[in-house]
Amino acid sequence: LCAVRYTGVSAAAFRQEQHRRVVPPGQEETVTMTVTYAEYGPHVGEQDALKLTAAGAVEETGQVVAKELRVRLQVPELTLTV
Repeated sequence: LCAVRYTGVSAAAFRQEQHRRVVPPGQEETVTMTVTYAEYGPHVGEQDALKLTAAGAVEETGQVVAKELRVRLQVPELTLTV
């Protein structure tokens, strides 16, 4: 997981996890990763995004599969009623 600047340049990764899973053909599995603001906040600016990269390999052939997901961060609106 890393920050991506508004220019498209990726910063250094600030979190990595490794999971070993065996997924039978035609099936899927979900792996959840929770990231708190305290963890990503110091790495992102106002116009940045987070980039998650996931990779896996087919054991029998050694073929590598990779996927990237970019999440654009938005500051929530704050409304105060006095």
